[in-house]
Amino acid sequence: MTALEQSRTTRVMVPPTAPLRPWPEEPAVFRFPAPEDPPPGAARLFAVALYGTALGICGVGVGLYAVIAVFGGAPAWYLPTLAVLTMLSVAPVVAAFLAIHQRALPWILLLAAAPLMLADVIVALSY
Repeated sequence: MTALEQSRTTRVMVPPTAPLRPWPEEPAVFRFPAPEDPPPGAARLFAVALYGTALGICGVGVGLYAVIAVFGGAPAWYLPTLAVLTMLSVAPVVAAFLAIHQRALPWILLLAAAPLMLADVIVALSY
């Protein structure tokens, strides 16, 4: 043994009856695709990406408008409200990308993000 090597002082024993499966039997709904998963269709991926991009561009517009409003003397509730609404509208979009292999769930999640972004735009424009 050299000065860089350490002797093993603890012996790790795995019981012979312990299951060694890393994943449950049924795949999770929200997960990154596994290597054996078939790729989603190009049209499906393009549509989800286009919808997510539209929501993202809308959020950037709201953010730019909010910066101008804050420098113009917006009330204290204005920026936190916009931040919460924006984060709540981004979460379903991220979940839609993670559930791209599901049949209808990505579309439901993207449709759920739209009213939150609309509320974000209404709050931004109301001041």
